[in-house]
Amino acid sequence: RWWFAEDPTHTLYPHFAEQLRWVLAQQDGRGQRVLDISTGKGRFAVNLAAQGADVTALDIAPQMLALAQQAADEHGVGVQFVQADAEQLPFADAAFDTVLCMEAIMHVPHPQRLVDEMARVTRPGGAVMLSMTNRWRINALGEAPGALYRRLGLAQRPSTPRYMWHYSVPQFTRFLRQAGLTVQRLHGQGLFQANARLWLSSDISIPLFPRWFADAFFAHVEPFLRETPLRQVMGTVMAVAYRH
Repeated sequence: RWWFAEDPTHTLYPHFAEQLRWVLAQQDGRGQRVLDISTGKGRFAVNLAAQGADVTALDIAPQMLALAQQAADEHGVGVQFVQADAEQLPFADAAFDTVLCMEAIMHVPHPQRLVDEMARVTRPGGAVMLSMTNRWRINALGEAPGALYRRLGLAQRPSTPRYMWHYSVPQFTRFLRQAGLTVQRLHGQGLFQANARLWLSSDISIPLFPRWFADAFFAHVEPFLRETPLRQVMGTVMAVAYRH
């Protein structure tokens, strides 16, 4: 299973469904030239195309592009899929009205280069939408014991190459501003996530929050908090910014 949980019973399904709803609500996509960077299985690209946007979707992995093309075919929408590196976009300056990159900045080794490229291919007055996994999220508290075990030499450090980096909200907004973008809106999600776990050892963990509590809080309480200072510790932070 890839990262997006299509199964409604999956712990993260409400999170990603709400993220999609929020992104689609930010502007009317009809007739807009939209670039979806790191499209994955095409979740945003397909839905934006269904709204009437002229969508180009990019990913570095051909396997993901094949799955995204399958999703577009199943929904009867046209999307132009391109295999390329998000840090070296193969498009002209100001080629798009809206450029988005959701849940991917954590996986590129040079985040400023990515955001600079997003700004470059966005027309003046156009929108950039970006999301990240927050470094200082409450949900990461359960990972603290594992980090302590590794520091004390009681657990091995991962031997695989690094593939994920986390940033704070100030770092995140700095990337946007250094690219010449004006941040208009910051929106958080996932104060208490149902998939968060407390690691008791390298292979034993328990839920950090009961699922009934996490789901109820997400649905009924968190919507009032997502654009308050508490977003600084939410699991995901999303930004809408505009090019001068």
